[in-house]
Amino acid sequence: MPVKLAWWLKEHQFSEYHEIEIVREADRVFEAIKQVDISQSRIIRILFRIRGLPQGMSNFYGFLENGFILLEENENEEIIFGFLIGWTGLAKMSPDEFKQLQDRNYIKGVWNFKLTPMGEKTSLSTETRVYCPTMLSRVRFSIYWFVISRFSGLIRIIMLRLIKKQVELSPQYVKAN
Repeated sequence: MPVKLAWWLKEHQFSEYHEIEIVREADRVFEAIKQVDISQSRIIRILFRIRGLPQGMSNFYGFLENGFILLEENENEEIIFGFLIGWTGLAKMSPDEFKQLQDRNYIKGVWNFKLTPMGEKTSLSTETRVYCPTMLSRVRFSIYWFVISRFSGLIRIIMLRLIKKQVELSPQYVKAN
């Protein structure tokens, strides 16, 4: 269980976890997480369009530009994003404000990419956790989660596979001896 996610979000009612093994060192995988273009996947493009997500959410920087918060970045180890869902969409704030926020009008979420080195291989996992502060927000989100969780999981799985493909097949990620 990623301890750092628990530090950013003490409680959660919803979560999702996926993992993949990549035949490259963690530093190469870490680099690829930031570079991969998830819009390469037709399925992701369609699912994003259905959900009404911006086309700009096609990579690491696109998520940050469209409302996600970079909470923590530990090179070759983990990247943690935060997101706050309010009545008008995603709210943007600093990591400190995110950590301290107690406003019951926001659903709080964290999402990570965690790298576990295994010699010349790396285990790359992604986990999403969501906390709903009120019974009403929990009921509403559970309906949303029931509908979207399979598709959200599929998006995460495809993201991991795209990162794996990019790292394992592109010569730029081969370590020079």
